[in-house]
Amino acid sequence: MKGIKHIFFDLDHTLWDYDRSAQETLSEIYIQLELSKSGLSVKKFVNTFYEVNNKLWVKYNDGLIDREYIKTRRFNEVFTSTGINEVKSEEASSYFLNNCSLKPYLMDDALTALHYLSNKYELHIITNGFIDAQNRKLSSSGITKFFKVMVTSECIDSRKPSPEIFEYSLQEAGATKSESIMIGDNPRTDIQGAKDFGMKTVFYDPSGRKKSLADFTIQSHMELLKLL
Repeated sequence: MKGIKHIFFDLDHTLWDYDRSAQETLSEIYIQLELSKSGLSVKKFVNTFYEVNNKLWVKYNDGLIDREYIKTRRFNEVFTSTGINEVKSEEASSYFLNNCSLKPYLMDDALTALHYLSNKYELHIITNGFIDAQNRKLSSSGITKFFKVMVTSECIDSRKPSPEIFEYSLQEAGATKSESIMIGDNPRTDIQGAKDFGMKTVFYDPSGRKKSLADFTIQSHMELLKLL
């Protein structure tokens, strides 16, 4: 793409397959803690986790709660909602935090796109995730080598869609707005945040059903090979 030198990616749901990784980890927790004995189905356990987790991350992105709250309260709320003994929530939380980020799964064709784009552009990551977990995800999936800069919400105590995290990321990368583009799956934090800051945007929407104000929308990472 003319004038573009730097590509900034979101990580979870955009490059790293959070859903596959989380569901596999939750299934392991379900078996390890013998949650079936409580009469709870694995489907109900996974669905409740997503309901609680999504709610907490919205609050985190809005600056209403911090990292520790998510780490310590997430499974407590899951277990309370499903009627499971809360004593097991600490064990479940520890297992999830230590194992989910070690899963190697990437979104379809993400690796092919990264190989292609890394030969033409400087690649970076802007993520609201936690730095230790995000580094493990990059390492376990084998994509650390593609990125020059990774900025997390903990680097600057600012979260997407706040302009401060985008400004800091560009400074770290030695980039300007006019030569940068943001690729992400979240219409608000990735796309609206980057557009409000003045960056070009690509909305990654595999479902093809979501709406955003992005400059471009793709359903597959293979589309980036033609777009960029």
